Amino acid sequence: MAVYDPLSEEFRSDRAGVYRRMRDEFPTFVHPDGRYAALSRFDDVRMAAVDWQTFSAVTAESKILRPIIADMDPPLHTDRRGNLGRVFTPRRVADMEPHLRDLARSLIDGFAERGSCDIVKEFAALFPSMVMGELLGLPADQLAHCREITDDIMRIDSPEGNASPVERADAVFGPLIAERRSEPGPDLISALLRVGENGGEALSEEEVLGFCFLLLVGGNDTTTNLLGNGMDLLARYPDQRAELVADPSLIPNAVEEMLRRETPTQNTARQTTRDVDLHGVTIPADTRVLLMWGAANLDEREFPHPERFDIHRRPERQLAFGHGAHFCMGAALARLEARVAFEELLACMPEFEVVERSERIRSVWAWGFDSLRLEFAAR
Repeated sequence: MAVYDPLSEEFRSDRAGVYRRMRDEFPTFVHPDGRYAALSRFDDVRMAAVDWQTFSAVTAESKILRPIIADMDPPLHTDRRGNLGRVFTPRRVADMEPHLRDLARSLIDGFAERGSCDIVKEFAALFPSMVMGELLGLPADQLAHCREITDDIMRIDSPEGNASPVERADAVFGPLIAERRSEPGPDLISALLRVGENGGEALSEEEVLGFCFLLLVGGNDTTTNLLGNGMDLLARYPDQRAELVADPSLIPNAVEEMLRRETPTQNTARQTTRDVDLHGVTIPADTRVLLMWGAANLDEREFPHPERFDIHRRPERQLAFGHGAHFCMGAALARLEARVAFEELLACMPEFEVVERSERIRSVWAWGFDSLRLEFAAR
């Protein structure tokens, strides 16, 4: 086949078709120049996600960038995730719901009386940024700058990435960490600095910076794209939108289907530790391998009629948050944010239509819109 190119017009206009051909004809895709390989079938992606001994999270890039738990293998990953899990707890997330609802309503109030909005720029990009900013204790005047950093990360146009956004994030969080060491607060950074006080190993400065960076990226872009993609789907499927308006208890399952159908993070990189033979193709050792979450979530071998959006589907095995040891730690927060957002948005605009949508963003891994203009009955 032609080289898999997530930046191509073909991919952005017919992602499902490109993935279908990869799964059917090239389930183990190796770039002609050997730069990377890609796995696209559900079972293969799921297998590789748990086989960290073969498909290591420690990639060539992660060895030179900021250490984050997403780029660690067990047993170090297990230890660090356990420490962070005691900070980023389900109770902490659940307790946020009333405040999240207030934030969502305040943003909606800004456009409800107009009867029109750019739902990405005026809500989807702002809501998770505000949530992450408060969790991390970021000053309000830093939120826009952090959003710019995450936008640049989302638009990295090479599978190898670059270090510039990491350095810019360090410039934001470094002084904030120093401040929290001397004046702790109720934020996550202060909690991270307290890890090890009651036994165990404290987190290094590099690790605290890495976790802040991970939250900044995962907490902003993934949820932004989930919300934008979700509103686009609800505009394209008005009958299912009407069901959610009539019965909001269906929203959590609808969110899972949104994640499956329009997966915000299309792939994650691993590095082979040995030669791997799969579907008659050999992936050499030390090859960068893309686990194609977006392709796996459209695999008809796992999901009947995968290109159909169906809020009644039971997509428990969808892979938008990854799988195995590296399953997204922020999944509970993203799901809560999405549920609250769609509850409040549909209460404001039970009927709406898309009047203008941007092209899909140019990114090797993210899937979303820069802009999505809606019209609805003014409140």
